[in-house]
Amino acid sequence: MNPSDAEIVRQRALRALSFNRTPGYHFAGHFLDLRCCRSGTAGVEFELDPGPHCLDPDGTVNLGAVALLADMALAASTRAFLDPSVRTATLALQLQFTGAEARGMLKAEARSSGFSPRTALPEAPCVGRVIAAGQEVLRMSGAWVSPPAPGGRALDPLPWERQRLLDAPALEAKDLDPLEQAVMRRVEQALRAARHGDFLRHLWAPQVRHTLRGAASRFAIGMHIGNRVGHVQGGLLLNTALATAIAAVPHHPVLTAVSAWYISPGQGKVLTARSTVLQKGRNIAVVRTEVFATGGKRVLEAISNHAIPARH
Repeated sequence: MNPSDAEIVRQRALRALSFNRTPGYHFAGHFLDLRCCRSGTAGVEFELDPGPHCLDPDGTVNLGAVALLADMALAASTRAFLDPSVRTATLALQLQFTGAEARGMLKAEARSSGFSPRTALPEAPCVGRVIAAGQEVLRMSGAWVSPPAPGGRALDPLPWERQRLLDAPALEAKDLDPLEQAVMRRVEQALRAARHGDFLRHLWAPQVRHTLRGAASRFAIGMHIGNRVGHVQGGLLLNTALATAIAAVPHHPVLTAVSAWYISPGQGKVLTARSTVLQKGRNIAVVRTEVFATGGKRVLEAISNHAIPARH
């Protein structure tokens, strides 16, 4: 990453930390500057403008950013049926990749039918898609619930749920508190590691190692991947699982689909993931990934499909 792009990333991170001081959202959303262009019970629409902060070396948007965008759009489609002060949580999430590249401006569209009263904790199904250059990059669906917020407190609204635009003074390094300083240290570490321009992979992806049955990974939890109640953000939790699963089957490099079930909040100091190859054939591989929080508490289970690229 060249010095000019690195400085753009630093200033974006400081701006995100500044906005993050207003409760209601999270650092990752501010850092990507996800824009909600439309919100209501008829559906929602988000946009993600690419730049050096979120691009991979091939010029496509990083998978972690795509996963976060998908999760946020689906969640927002269910939140349209709720008061802004309540919490929502991902119950299940499915992504099907079409093969179109996540290149250029990304648009996410999602809609929900609202919360069903047939379960004690009502669930809201939702569907959507992510589009780039007029082509579907992925189709997505999931289910959300609205559990009590930690401590039973009311939550502050998200930026697009506010009556006025969010504003915040610019921060400098000397203004940061200890948690914010920790985020900037991670940003600087990722910038040093991003020799090929893959900054976001180093900021959000775990440290992965190969095992006899697949792969395993470890990732420190912090504000840089947290949601607004302090747990790991749902899209970034899935990104941890996918990074591990992809490493488990290096000869099947095309991720085609994933289904994930969110079992408990990602909290504590460290996430660990374990990917087991269930099937590795001539063309298709299937991987099961388990993610655990501190103390071995199961957080997420995912099944992903991986393929050999077509020969042209």
